[in-house]
Order: sequence, then C-alpha cells, then structure tokens
Amino acid sequence: MADITIEHTRAQGTLIVGSQPGDGILELLNPWGFRYARTVGRIYLRGSRDRAADMRRIQGARAALEADGHAVTLSIDETARRPFQEAEQERYRRAGERAERLDARADRLQESSDTKWREGRRLAASYMGEPVKVDHYSASRHLNDLARSRKMCGQAVAEEEEANRCRGLADAAATFEEGRKNVGTTLRRLERLRADRGRIERQMEAAVQRAARSEPVDPEALIDSLARLDADHLDACEEIREWEGHIEQAEADGVKVWRPDDFTPGDYCRTGDRLYLVLRVNPKTLSVPKSVDFRARVYNRENQLGNRTSTLPYDKVTGRVSGEEMEAKLAEAEAETA
Repeated sequence: MADITIEHTRAQGTLIVGSQPGDGILELLNPWGFRYARTVGRIYLRGSRDRAADMRRIQGARAALEADGHAVTLSIDETARRPFQEAEQERYRRAGERAERLDARADRLQESSDTKWREGRRLAASYMGEPVKVDHYSASRHLNDLARSRKMCGQAVAEEEEANRCRGLADAAATFEEGRKNVGTTLRRLERLRADRGRIERQMEAAVQRAARSEPVDPEALIDSLARLDADHLDACEEIREWEGHIEQAEADGVKVWRPDDFTPGDYCRTGDRLYLVLRVNPKTLSVPKSVDFRARVYNRENQLGNRTSTLPYDKVTGRVSGEEMEAKLAEAEAETA
C-alpha cells in the first residue's frame, strides 16, 4: 500500500503524488476522470487546471484509494494560480500543436487508405471477373485473394473516414484562436462572465452575513469557502478585464460593435443574410417581428406572425439599414418583379 497525496492548485490542476506506473492507482481513479500525463509523469484530473478544486471527484478518488488500503492526504490550495493571459496563450499553443498532430495523422491515414484501396482493386481486377473454379487447384488462392481484396478495401474506407475525422478536428484546432477572439463570441462570453462575477459576489456576501448574524458556522469551512470564492472572483475579474481590452482593441482596429444607441425603431438590423425590422430597442436586445416564413430574407410587418415578436441580442447583429433605405430597396425590388 502507498502513501498518496491528492494535490490541487489552480496553476497545476489536480495531481496524484506518490503513485508509480503499474501500481494500480490509475485503474482505481479512471472512473473519477483521472488520466496519466506523459508530459509531467503523473496522474491528473482532466479539466482541473485554472479551476476550483472539484471536491466531488477528489473525495470520490480519495474514497476509492482508501477502500483499496492506501493512505490518502489532501492538499488543496486555491490561492496558487497563474495569470489568465499565460493560460490563454498556452491554450492557443496547444491548439496549434494539436492541429499539426492531427493533420499529420490524417495524411498518414489517407496515404495508407489510398495504398490499400489500390492494392485491393488490383487483386480483384487481376482475375478480370473470372469465377472461382471450385474443383481447380487455383481455387484456394483465388478465394484468398478475393478475401484480401475485400479486407483491404474495407480497411481503406475505414481509414479514409478516420482521416476525414482527423482533418475536421485539425481544422477546428487551427481556428481555435480565431474563434476565441471573435467579437460576437467574446461579447457573449463577457455577458456570462459578468453574471458569474455577480453570483460569486452574492455568495461571498451571504457567507459573511451568516457569520455576522452569529449563525452556527464552521470557521474552517467558512475560511475555505471564502478563499475559493475570492479566487473565483479574482479569476473572473481578470478574465473580464482581458476580454474587455480585446473588445476595445477590436473597435480601435475598425470592428463595429453594435449597441442600443445605433438603432431606433423602424430601422432594419442585419444578422447573416437576413434583415429584421426593429420594433423596439432594449438595453441588451432588439425586438423584431416573429415569422413562420423561414425562407424570407426580410422580416417586417408584412410577414409577421400576428403580433408576435422575438429578440435579437446585439452580439448577433452584423449590420444596420435605415428605414428609408430599406423602403427604397423594397420598392425597387417590387418594381422589378412587377
């Protein structure tokens, strides 16, 4: 039996200390999401880096180890963290490495698939459609060659499918940074982060108020809770600051970020290849007509479903057309079809 320490810091994630390859620890922890990392030579909890400790999984891992007779110690430090920009740059770097690795794998699979397909077709074509002569001495070789042909062609198809899957994953990894920095995506992320920050602040206030009202509180549990919430708050504030800076830089570079001041009722807003009549301007959304005509490219009162409306968040808006311009375009289009 071994002395095992489950360590967690936000900078390093959740790691298992005291385990050796082949000692059976990894198999015990697999059901709780732990994997072996060759890069650091340790067992780690997937998705635990730059996050608060997942106590449900950690306690589950501890119980599994203790049930097997191991001595387990927990070491949780929520204050050890790394700057958000450092973590973000590492994510971009790892996405680039993943794209290269997947592209190389896709190339190897495609080359192997092409080779097997050609060889399988060659074997099948070598008999020129001749039937198997069951009573002839060549029957065994003929049947074996046909079986090899079917097997190789089947492998070729499977490898090509896997190559296409790897190519798709590589393309996604190659555009990871671009997707993260997309203005619309960033605005939606900021909305979520601000909501998370508000929730954390309410939880911190509630914890302090419980202590102020002299309610029964475990001091150690309160300290641990406040330390975790403080670290969560620091992470959220830093991430919000970084992404707000990204939006400011994007605007300085000429990217348009749409806001309530840009619209008045009667204007048309664009999203994708569709235009919506603006019925009402709200702080976070635009009220637009709701229609059942999904093939329409212009949504206004003419194809509105009764008085029903829908909302369009500003991060989905890609353009604006004034009411006068839109009326002129619609009149011109009607004159051309008349």
